[in-house]
Amino acid sequence: MRTGGDPQNVLSLLLIEALNKITQLMEGFYRNTEDGLFEIAYASEDGSQRQKIVELMRELRLQRDHLMKSFDDRLVGGLDEWLGGSDENRYPEEHQQATYIAQRCASHFSFVLQSIAERIAHGAGRIADRNVMPVSPQQISYHFIMSCRSIQFEPNEAKIVEDLFHRFVLDKLGDIYGSINHKLIEAGYLTLKDREGFSVSTV
Repeated sequence: MRTGGDPQNVLSLLLIEALNKITQLMEGFYRNTEDGLFEIAYASEDGSQRQKIVELMRELRLQRDHLMKSFDDRLVGGLDEWLGGSDENRYPEEHQQATYIAQRCASHFSFVLQSIAERIAHGAGRIADRNVMPVSPQQISYHFIMSCRSIQFEPNEAKIVEDLFHRFVLDKLGDIYGSINHKLIEAGYLTLKDREGFSVSTV
């Protein structure tokens, strides 16, 4: 994958491929969430808490197709806005919550995310904030939050769902980020250190 065409097109195709993989992770999340909630309900000694978890499990099952479509549409819309140069923050509270949810993951992947951001900046000729890139943990978490707005989570239910989201989506982003970084290297997108003559490394 060498540069030769429009860098914006190269970048767009690469990010679309990554978003498709993220959608697959979300499909895995919804496949596994029911089992995860069942385990939590089974382990709880509080009967009313068990009932609430069972009801949550049923609600997520009933709304699964809607939630997946909403998430997927938001991913694609976020990519289009970002490629168009928009980093508008229309829902600050939801963005703040997404940052909180993603902070552990964002910290763990900080090196490769910064590398990706620098390569994008070099290839596309624009500043790429690693937190607002369409594949960043914060943006993925934001789209997840927004896609679930139709469900009224109680605080303890929200925490359970967030933990499962971490387990089945955010914690599995490493391979996707490694692939993006490697393909950007192949395309000739360099970081500042690369251009200064340091060795190129991947995640």
